[in-house]
Amino acid sequence: MSVFFLKSLLGIGILVLAMVAVFTMFEIFGRSEKRYDIEKLKKIHRANGILYFLLFLAISYLCIEYIVKTKVEPSPRALFHSLSAVVIIILLALKISIVRIYRQFYNQVKIIGLLIALISFAMFAVSGGYYLLITKFGTDRAFMEAAALKKEPGVKIALKTDPESIKKGRELYETKCFFCHDAYSTKREVGPGHKGILKNPFLPVSKKPATPENVANQIRKPYKDMPAFSYLLDEDVENIVAFLNTL
Repeated sequence: MSVFFLKSLLGIGILVLAMVAVFTMFEIFGRSEKRYDIEKLKKIHRANGILYFLLFLAISYLCIEYIVKTKVEPSPRALFHSLSAVVIIILLALKISIVRIYRQFYNQVKIIGLLIALISFAMFAVSGGYYLLITKFGTDRAFMEAAALKKEPGVKIALKTDPESIKKGRELYETKCFFCHDAYSTKREVGPGHKGILKNPFLPVSKKPATPENVANQIRKPYKDMPAFSYLLDEDVENIVAFLNTL
């Protein structure tokens, strides 16, 4: 099981716990005529909050461990996810402080709890929900293979020179890159031209050494502005690099 799939499944748990928190809060504070035992609801709400926090810590650990091991630059979705997590931690600390110490602000606890739930929904949608959707709940073998085969920055890739690989690379370039880049000049369109890209000392935007590995990494995890093509198989990326090497 990939770390992304595991994290997404744990994210469903976060989503369920957030829904339970909202339900119990609404039942405790939102009804004039109570349908359930309020003391039991408070105990459920408290236990639910502890489980939410433990699950939150588990997901955070998986995310941090992945970043430390791979040393990847966070994508916009990952940055939004990280920012949401920080905001949730701050709101949780604020809520606990009010409940335990600053009880004159107790009326604000309901708003803080609702904010935590809403941010949890948004965080799951852009992270775990997105992953489960595009992988068809982990059953999309092509995507899973691509994720498993992606190489980390710094790992050598095969620089192909055979005509078939170059042909496939050109075809991929024309469908993925042609709209923003001119392969046969250094003129900038939406992005820089790619003529001689692997013959120059540095890449035009990131200024990293112009190596096949850095070009491949730029395709998967772009340094700036351009969209990521992280779903491409290693073979596809290597074919694109093979074509770029002929320019």
